[in-house]
Amino acid sequence: MLHPPSPRRQSAAFFPNHGRGHTARLVSHRLRSSVAVIRAHGDIDASNADILTEYTLGHLMRCRGLILDLRDVDFFGSLGVSALHRVSVCWLRAGRAWALVPGEAVSRMLRIGDPQGVLPAASTFEAAVATVQNQPHRPPQLIASRSDPGQSWRCDRTVCMVCGGTR
Repeated sequence: MLHPPSPRRQSAAFFPNHGRGHTARLVSHRLRSSVAVIRAHGDIDASNADILTEYTLGHLMRCRGLILDLRDVDFFGSLGVSALHRVSVCWLRAGRAWALVPGEAVSRMLRIGDPQGVLPAASTFEAAVATVQNQPHRPPQLIASRSDPGQSWRCDRTVCMVCGGTR
Protein backbone atom coordinates (compact mmCIF):
# COMPACT_ATOMS: atom_id res chain seq x y z
CA MET A 1 0.00 0.00 0.00
CA LEU A 2 1.37 3.39 -0.94
CA HIS A 3 0.85 6.29 1.43
CA PRO A 4 0.45 9.97 0.50
CA PRO A 5 3.28 12.32 1.44
CA SER A 6 3.27 14.69 4.34
CA PRO A 7 2.75 18.31 3.23
CA ARG A 8 6.36 19.40 3.66
CA ARG A 9 8.42 16.56 2.31
CA GLN A 10 8.85 14.72 -0.90
CA SER A 11 7.56 11.18 -1.12
CA ALA A 12 8.64 8.46 -3.51
CA ALA A 13 7.16 5.08 -4.37
CA PHE A 14 8.66 2.30 -6.44
CA PHE A 15 6.68 -0.48 -8.01
CA PRO A 16 7.73 -3.33 -10.25
CA ASN A 17 6.75 -3.68 -13.85
CA HIS A 18 6.66 -7.47 -14.03
CA GLY A 19 5.87 -7.72 -17.73
CA ARG A 20 9.00 -5.89 -18.87
CA GLY A 21 11.37 -6.37 -15.95
CA HIS A 22 11.65 -2.63 -15.24
CA THR A 23 10.36 -0.45 -12.47
CA ALA A 24 8.36 2.70 -12.39
CA ARG A 25 8.86 5.41 -9.82
CA LEU A 26 6.39 7.97 -8.50
CA VAL A 27 7.64 11.07 -6.72
CA SER A 28 5.26 13.56 -5.16
CA HIS A 29 5.60 16.96 -3.57
CA ARG A 30 3.38 19.94 -2.88
CA LEU A 31 3.18 23.08 -4.94
CA ARG A 32 1.95 26.06 -2.90
CA SER A 33 0.89 23.57 -0.21
CA SER A 34 -2.50 22.80 -1.71
CA VAL A 35 -1.59 21.34 -5.10
CA ALA A 36 0.04 17.91 -5.26
CA VAL A 37 2.52 17.24 -8.03
CA ILE A 38 3.10 13.58 -8.85
CA ARG A 39 5.87 12.82 -11.29
CA ALA A 40 6.16 9.36 -12.82
CA HIS A 41 9.32 7.82 -14.28
CA GLY A 42 9.71 4.50 -16.10
CA ASP A 43 7.11 2.17 -17.56
CA ILE A 44 3.39 2.02 -16.77
CA ASP A 45 1.47 -1.00 -17.99
CA ALA A 46 -1.05 -3.62 -16.84
CA SER A 47 1.14 -4.67 -13.91
CA ASN A 48 1.17 -1.26 -12.24
CA ALA A 49 -1.55 1.00 -13.68
CA ASP A 50 -3.81 0.33 -10.67
CA ILE A 51 -1.03 1.44 -8.33
CA LEU A 52 -0.75 4.69 -10.27
CA THR A 53 -4.49 5.21 -9.74
CA GLU A 54 -4.37 4.38 -6.02
CA TYR A 55 -1.34 6.57 -5.39
CA THR A 56 -2.91 9.49 -7.24
CA LEU A 57 -6.25 9.13 -5.45
CA GLY A 58 -4.41 9.02 -2.12
CA HIS A 59 -3.89 12.77 -2.54
CA LEU A 60 -7.56 13.53 -3.24
CA MET A 61 -8.71 14.60 0.21
CA ARG A 62 -5.48 16.32 1.19
CA CYS A 63 -5.22 18.69 -1.80
CA ARG A 64 -7.38 21.08 -3.76
CA GLY A 65 -5.58 20.23 -6.97
CA LEU A 66 -3.29 17.75 -8.71
CA ILE A 67 -0.74 17.89 -11.48
CA LEU A 68 0.24 14.48 -12.82
CA ASP A 69 3.58 14.90 -14.63
CA LEU A 70 4.09 12.01 -17.04
CA ARG A 71 6.85 13.51 -19.19
CA ASP A 72 9.43 10.96 -17.99
CA VAL A 73 7.31 7.87 -18.68
CA ASP A 74 9.09 5.67 -21.23
CA PHE A 75 6.27 3.20 -21.88
CA PHE A 76 2.55 3.78 -21.31
CA GLY A 77 0.13 0.93 -21.95
CA SER A 78 -3.58 1.04 -22.63
CA LEU A 79 -4.42 0.31 -19.00
CA GLY A 80 -2.57 3.50 -18.13
CA VAL A 81 -5.18 5.42 -20.14
CA SER A 82 -7.94 3.62 -18.23
CA ALA A 83 -6.20 4.58 -14.99
CA LEU A 84 -6.18 8.23 -16.06
CA HIS A 85 -9.90 8.11 -16.83
CA ARG A 86 -10.58 6.65 -13.35
CA VAL A 87 -8.46 9.39 -11.78
CA SER A 88 -10.36 12.01 -13.76
CA VAL A 89 -13.77 10.72 -12.70
CA CYS A 90 -12.78 10.66 -9.03
CA TRP A 91 -11.13 14.10 -8.97
CA LEU A 92 -14.00 15.70 -10.86
CA ARG A 93 -16.62 13.99 -8.70
CA ALA A 94 -14.87 15.44 -5.64
CA GLY A 95 -14.88 18.89 -7.26
CA ARG A 96 -11.09 19.04 -7.34
CA ALA A 97 -9.00 20.52 -10.15
CA TRP A 98 -6.39 18.40 -11.92
CA ALA A 99 -4.27 18.32 -15.05
CA LEU A 100 -1.73 16.00 -16.60
CA VAL A 101 1.43 16.73 -18.55
CA PRO A 102 1.99 13.89 -21.02
CA GLY A 103 5.33 12.94 -22.49
CA GLU A 104 5.78 11.32 -25.88
CA ALA A 105 4.75 7.79 -24.82
CA VAL A 106 1.64 9.04 -22.99
CA SER A 107 0.67 11.39 -25.84
CA ARG A 108 0.73 8.46 -28.28
CA MET A 109 -1.70 6.49 -26.12
CA LEU A 110 -3.95 9.49 -25.48
CA ARG A 111 -4.43 9.90 -29.25
CA ILE A 112 -5.86 6.38 -29.23
CA GLY A 113 -7.53 6.15 -25.81
CA ASP A 114 -8.75 9.74 -25.44
CA PRO A 115 -9.29 11.01 -29.01
CA GLN A 116 -11.94 13.53 -27.93
CA GLY A 117 -9.60 15.11 -25.38
CA VAL A 118 -11.75 14.47 -22.31
CA LEU A 119 -8.67 14.23 -20.07
CA PRO A 120 -7.18 17.59 -18.99
CA ALA A 121 -3.84 17.28 -20.80
CA ALA A 122 -1.57 20.33 -20.85
CA SER A 123 1.28 20.93 -23.25
CA THR A 124 3.66 22.20 -20.55
CA PHE A 125 4.01 22.00 -16.80
CA GLU A 126 3.32 25.75 -16.58
CA ALA A 127 0.09 25.29 -18.55
CA ALA A 128 -0.95 22.51 -16.15
CA VAL A 129 -0.34 24.81 -13.17
CA ALA A 130 -2.46 27.51 -14.81
CA THR A 131 -5.21 24.99 -15.55
CA VAL A 132 -5.34 23.76 -11.95
CA GLN A 133 -5.26 27.27 -10.51
CA ASN A 134 -8.01 28.54 -12.84
CA GLN A 135 -10.45 25.62 -12.57
CA PRO A 136 -13.49 26.23 -10.38
CA HIS A 137 -13.60 24.01 -7.33
CA ARG A 138 -17.16 22.83 -7.47
CA PRO A 139 -18.61 19.46 -8.42
CA PRO A 140 -19.24 19.20 -12.16
CA GLN A 141 -22.74 18.79 -13.52
CA LEU A 142 -23.99 15.38 -14.54
CA ILE A 143 -24.93 14.87 -18.15
CA ALA A 144 -28.71 15.26 -18.15
CA SER A 145 -29.36 11.99 -20.00
CA ARG A 146 -27.44 9.83 -17.50
CA SER A 147 -29.93 7.65 -15.64
CA ASP A 148 -27.52 6.53 -12.90
CA PRO A 149 -25.82 9.28 -10.87
CA GLY A 150 -23.03 6.82 -10.07
CA GLN A 151 -21.86 6.93 -13.66
CA SER A 152 -19.02 9.13 -14.79
CA TRP A 153 -19.16 12.94 -14.93
CA ARG A 154 -18.70 15.20 -17.94
CA CYS A 155 -18.27 12.31 -20.34
CA ASP A 156 -19.06 13.25 -23.93
CA ARG A 157 -18.60 9.76 -25.32
CA THR A 158 -21.49 7.67 -26.59
CA VAL A 159 -20.20 4.81 -24.42
CA CYS A 160 -18.09 5.83 -21.45
CA MET A 161 -14.74 4.03 -21.23
CA VAL A 162 -14.72 4.39 -17.43
CA CYS A 163 -18.14 3.17 -16.33
CA GLY A 164 -19.55 1.63 -19.53
CA GLY A 165 -22.60 3.90 -19.36
CA THR A 166 -24.34 5.15 -22.47
CA ARG A 167 -26.02 8.42 -23.33
